[in-house]
Amino acid sequence: MAHITRFEAPWFLMISKKQYKWTVRANPGPHKLSESIPLALLLKHYLNVAESTREAKRLVVEGEIMVDGRVRKDYKFPVGLMDVISIPSSDLYFRIVPDNVKYLMPVKISREDAKYKFVRIINKTTNKNGNIQLNLEDGRNILIPKEKVPEMNYLTLTTLKIEIPSQNIIKSYELSEGKYAIIIGGRNVGLHGVIKSIQYAKYKKRKYSIVTIEQKNGESVQTNLQNVMVIGDNEIDPNVGVR
Repeated sequence: MAHITRFEAPWFLMISKKQYKWTVRANPGPHKLSESIPLALLLKHYLNVAESTREAKRLVVEGEIMVDGRVRKDYKFPVGLMDVISIPSSDLYFRIVPDNVKYLMPVKISREDAKYKFVRIINKTTNKNGNIQLNLEDGRNILIPKEKVPEMNYLTLTTLKIEIPSQNIIKSYELSEGKYAIIIGGRNVGLHGVIKSIQYAKYKKRKYSIVTIEQKNGESVQTNLQNVMVIGDNEIDPNVGVR
């Protein structure tokens, strides 16, 4: 299905529910329909680089738009958490970050910041040769050769800072107390601060553990572990772009 009614579209999309009945439906891709913004809508309603959906399509088809360092020519491509949107011809770069009001919002970043992406490890698998495959939140995979496993034995929910599009791992941020994190889901989405404590669930899966985050204003919020993404050691990584 190429389109979806505006009432069926994800609630957070910046579109008028009264102006038209139909809107662009995101194609299957690295992010779920309920957690992504179709590329054409992003260009038109969020970045304001296109005045119409037709103009947004033209920019995409002509190869003007890059997502995570790769040209995307599908105007329905799903853009989601921490994706990097580049428009080199206009020297414009953006990162999609969690927002407490609109769930996902683009923030302008520098050309240097656009070289990096931040993504969580969702799970790991080991192949018959002893190599470990890291399965990341945006659908990509990174293979760790068995000889490097001892030094690169990352835990699940660790955030990797990778170069794009090469996927070279620059740094890792383990989810633990004292690290700087942002909430990516739930009612406190978009809030960020230092992890003060992690209350691990005794009879449920680890992802249901409760994390307490202290914001810069001194206020504390709590959320499930699965809603937490680490984006720095004791402060925000300077390349993230979150303010």
